[in-house]
Amino acid sequence: MLAIEGGKPVRETPIVARPAVYSEEVLQAIAEVLKSGVLTAQHGKWVKAFEAELASYLGVRYAAAVSNGTTALHTALKAIGVGPGDEVITTPFTFAASATAVLHANAVPVFADIDRETLNLDPASVEERITDKTKAVVVVHLAGMPAEMDQFMKLAERYGVKIIEDAAQALGAEYRGRRAGSIGHVSAFSFYATKHITSGEGGAVATDIAAYAERAKLIRAHGEVGKYSYELLGYNYRMTEIQGVLAYYQLKQLPEMERRREAYVKALLEELAPLEGDLITVPRPRPYMKHAWHLVQILLAVEKLKKPRDYVVEALRAEGVGNAFVAYPVPLYKTPLFQRQEGHGLGCPWTCPYYKRRVEYKPLPNAEWAAERVVSLLVMPNLTEQDALDTAAAFKKVLSHLRR
Repeated sequence: MLAIEGGKPVRETPIVARPAVYSEEVLQAIAEVLKSGVLTAQHGKWVKAFEAELASYLGVRYAAAVSNGTTALHTALKAIGVGPGDEVITTPFTFAASATAVLHANAVPVFADIDRETLNLDPASVEERITDKTKAVVVVHLAGMPAEMDQFMKLAERYGVKIIEDAAQALGAEYRGRRAGSIGHVSAFSFYATKHITSGEGGAVATDIAAYAERAKLIRAHGEVGKYSYELLGYNYRMTEIQGVLAYYQLKQLPEMERRREAYVKALLEELAPLEGDLITVPRPRPYMKHAWHLVQILLAVEKLKKPRDYVVEALRAEGVGNAFVAYPVPLYKTPLFQRQEGHGLGCPWTCPYYKRRVEYKPLPNAEWAAERVVSLLVMPNLTEQDALDTAAAFKKVLSHLRR
């Protein structure tokens, strides 16, 4: 009997995905920052040190740390000049910030469909939606799976649009030997608590283009050039020194954390293999990709099950798979924000006089297909191979019980 129906769970103690434990060295560095009284990046050393390490790791010339992943996306968009009257194409199968950052830039999000094999943006669907208003494409490396960057960069060259890599879930991923976040014109990272490295909150913008880097640094700090002299409209998007300490040392730990993630995923997928091609499908990286495994995305054959996907997730959690959830249960264009098109009030940016068009958000079949059947497992470095075996056992138990 399933645990959700009163049976004994696979695990009495639920699996909990947690970030890496901070070392004594990190705690000592934080104590030194507190004692120094230098808590802001303008006068400190840690944020600058982290930016240098991140740029080196990615293989780019510039990295600018900011307060979180959403502000990183907004900063990236503003740095390349996105504004009123512009369209920005992105995926509807992602976290809201990939599209709401476009609204914060007072531009109009346009959604393209996804590839069923990778769950990332489909370049062909993007090309169909490029107009004379298209300024940029926000390409999300969903769950840590690299998007098809060669094809997106060809679109950029053909149509004169800019490519922003949303690498919030993909630090450490690679595409044809290059780090995710080093290929597009500019990229954005998140260091939220569930990400590959974390400072609690935090983010970064990375680029090889000096003009974009300079604008990003101005935008994150009120557009200030010199004392009380303001060059452009900016914000307070700065990272603190304590966040800088955490991010700096986590980046040093990243190779070991990657090894742990990969060991968990390898054990999990080996155990789930008997279900693949029948009750589940697991999107896997192509040979020229390295997956960063922020999430393991598992697609259910819902037509073969007696219960819908949401019941499966609740049943898995009852069995002790505490890191099971749904990313993402509904395409963004179906949410009230995009259906109502209210934005900043009075309809902006959709009714912006510089835009003079109307966007109608129509269903995208692959995004809706994925949203109906995806089950997500958060992957963190504390997870063990035993956690993987128990998770696979829970999947086998639940799906065999619910099979039609």
